[in-house]
Amino acid sequence: MSDDLGPLAARVPAALRGAAAYHVPQPPRILAKLDANELPFPLPAELRAGLAAALADVGLERYPDPRARRLREVVARQLGVAGDRLTFGNGSDELIALLVAAFAAAPATILTPAPTFVYYRLAAVARGLPIVEVPLREDFTLDEEGFERAVAAHRPSVVFLALPNNPTGTLWRPAFARELAACHPDVVVVSDEAYLAYGGDSNLAAATDNLVVMRTLSKVGMAGLRVGYTVSSPAIAALLDKVRPPYNLSTLDQAAAVYLLEHAAAWCAARAAEIVVAREALAAELTGLGLQVAPSRANLLLVRVGPGAATLWRALADAGVVVRAFGDTGPLAGCLRITIGTPAENALLVAALRSALT
Repeated sequence: MSDDLGPLAARVPAALRGAAAYHVPQPPRILAKLDANELPFPLPAELRAGLAAALADVGLERYPDPRARRLREVVARQLGVAGDRLTFGNGSDELIALLVAAFAAAPATILTPAPTFVYYRLAAVARGLPIVEVPLREDFTLDEEGFERAVAAHRPSVVFLALPNNPTGTLWRPAFARELAACHPDVVVVSDEAYLAYGGDSNLAAATDNLVVMRTLSKVGMAGLRVGYTVSSPAIAALLDKVRPPYNLSTLDQAAAVYLLEHAAAWCAARAAEIVVAREALAAELTGLGLQVAPSRANLLLVRVGPGAATLWRALADAGVVVRAFGDTGPLAGCLRITIGTPAENALLVAALRSALT
């Protein structure tokens, strides 16, 4: 499809015209899908049967509950927070967009580390807001002093900190988010805890005033639901409700999330613990193959391959193993991001890598 908008191009922000859409190549044959950081295990039969029964009586002829009251009650109870502090979104992506839109009064700037989750940038660009990206150190650790200087200099409206970070897997000091929020009360600091199940400490207890905790069910076995939430002050939650689409979570998603949170949370947590063990074993195997593997506290490994990364990605794809590649420019040049999969998927990955590297 052509991207020539003709006279309409003048209506599109310049930054958006020059941006690329989020796209991940998909080879035709996939035996091991290790590119999207999902929890790879399917629900056991008894949980699938219970979920099917829970969804069987959902009325599709009516709009969803705009307040997600039942889901709100369950999440509030499990977290031990008041329900008026919760905002639900269609995954983390929509919540990021809501935060950017809610605090977009000029002069508004979004500030993040780099590299980090790509949608922080996409959400800012889509709304015509400038984004300041503070480079990570060479080992992907956070330059706290440099980050603090950038906040003081640019006075951003929203700061996003992924704890642990995607795509590097590194875990920065969680307390830094709290300290940053305390020092800059006019800045919204977001502690993005999408990968909390795989490592790190939560900032949930400090989610008041200008510190927002964001979580998603996507990384703990429920990626297909697209359900996420923020925990914030009631004032921020009320503001986010003003920019949130009224029916952003479908009735099916709400009902499924309620059932799974009430009946499958322990199963999902146990599988996430298995992934943590597998992560360390896989990192050791990849290191043994001569690859440079960054320390990770998420369910992924960032591997620096160098100039041969594209060739290696193609070799893996030909073997039915799909991982994430980052091209040959920028701080992730020559890197592949590998999701920790099932034991069979991990074994297939290692076999394909061994064949390609020898």
